[in-house]
Amino acid sequence: MQSEIIVLCLAAFLYVGQLFFTSRLQDRDMGHEYNVSPRDSEPRYSDLTERMQRALRNHLDNYVLFAVAVFAVILTQSTFWLTAVCAWVYLLARIAYVPAYYFGWVPWRSVFFILGLLPTILLFLAALF
Repeated sequence: MQSEIIVLCLAAFLYVGQLFFTSRLQDRDMGHEYNVSPRDSEPRYSDLTERMQRALRNHLDNYVLFAVAVFAVILTQSTFWLTAVCAWVYLLARIAYVPAYYFGWVPWRSVFFILGLLPTILLFLAALF
């Protein structure tokens, strides 16, 4: 199995882990009953919970781009050692991004964001050229 596909699956597991962690934070802040309700009113979560919610949305946004890039290199048969390295760098950067966002590490959150975005761009370039 190609590294790019393995990383794509692992990044999806990272999203699921973030989703569960964020849900636990929401439960802590508002109680389980509110979290499973239709949420008709806008709650005020703690700063840490709101950071995790933003990190989760950011991961989903970046995951979509990464998935398209992976499919592009697979479909164009453009995979080689550099695309595999790009995939792993993307995953490591996204893993590091979670605590950086949660704990408010400046400027590391932005650094890890860029370290995840650049490999995605390189994957697109590999598929195109």
